[in-house]
Amino acid sequence: MTLTSQTHDLLVIGTGITGMSAARQALRNGISTAVMESLFFGGLITNVNELDGEIQGSGSEVAADLMMELSRLGAKSIAATVESIARDGDTLVVKSDAGSHRARALIVASGARLRRLGIPGESEFEGKGVSRCADCDGPLYRNQDVVVVGGGDSALQEALVLAGFARQVYLLHRGAKFTARQHLVDRIAGHSNVSIHWRTRVDAVLGDKSVQAVRARGLEYDAAGELPCTGFFAYVGLEPACDFVPEAIERDAGGFLLTDAGLQTAMPGVFAAGAVRSGYGGLLRHALAEGTAAAKSVKVLIRA
Repeated sequence: MTLTSQTHDLLVIGTGITGMSAARQALRNGISTAVMESLFFGGLITNVNELDGEIQGSGSEVAADLMMELSRLGAKSIAATVESIARDGDTLVVKSDAGSHRARALIVASGARLRRLGIPGESEFEGKGVSRCADCDGPLYRNQDVVVVGGGDSALQEALVLAGFARQVYLLHRGAKFTARQHLVDRIAGHSNVSIHWRTRVDAVLGDKSVQAVRARGLEYDAAGELPCTGFFAYVGLEPACDFVPEAIERDAGGFLLTDAGLQTAMPGVFAAGAVRSGYGGLLRHALAEGTAAAKSVKVLIRA
């Protein structure tokens, strides 16, 4: 493919809630802005059927409203996968599978992806019983038994969704207590078809053409056994989606990008916000706030 050169004041990488809120603020500030996304807009929030917090509605509704506003404000949308970022004089160069793009500033809002357990069967049965979205796939497991792994907000939220369809939800957690918010813990306790297994890890996902069971092990007694199920959902944290970011931009131990108070990374003109950034709060309001804050920092940089 022949690379074409395009120049923007600001290029926002990622159209999750953080990226779209950043682009919205930048456009309101009169900064010419393009957004780049390789998948669907909205990010992980589009998998949430009912938001839990101060913002009501579904994740897809919130994302759609933001994208419509960006369109009205004149954002340029680029469907592409970012391959690399580099500085060339006073501008930044983003190379993608759709061409080469120049900008005075970048906001990396590429978010994070669900971390895999890395166990046998997890990849092999993807889409054949292994799922990452209870809101999407929950109805497929009506009156069946499913396994959910994890102890944080996401694991409990998805277990609650599945409890409305499945005959039995086995909630497996390596720890001795949940790290999720208390109201989610209380709601889980109110479902008789959710069975909690503490201090338990999964060693493998088993099956033939689809998931038939998991091999689980009690950490306290080292007792292993097979737990029959047809669905497997693991929510054991996130990993940053920033493979394209140069090594010169520092990261924390988990690989998340480090920024200063203004959300600028170690590379001048490159900002990071949202789930890709170290220190991100994790809530929807944090995503909106960080996107807005990053755009305000870009305004200061460009107008300086």
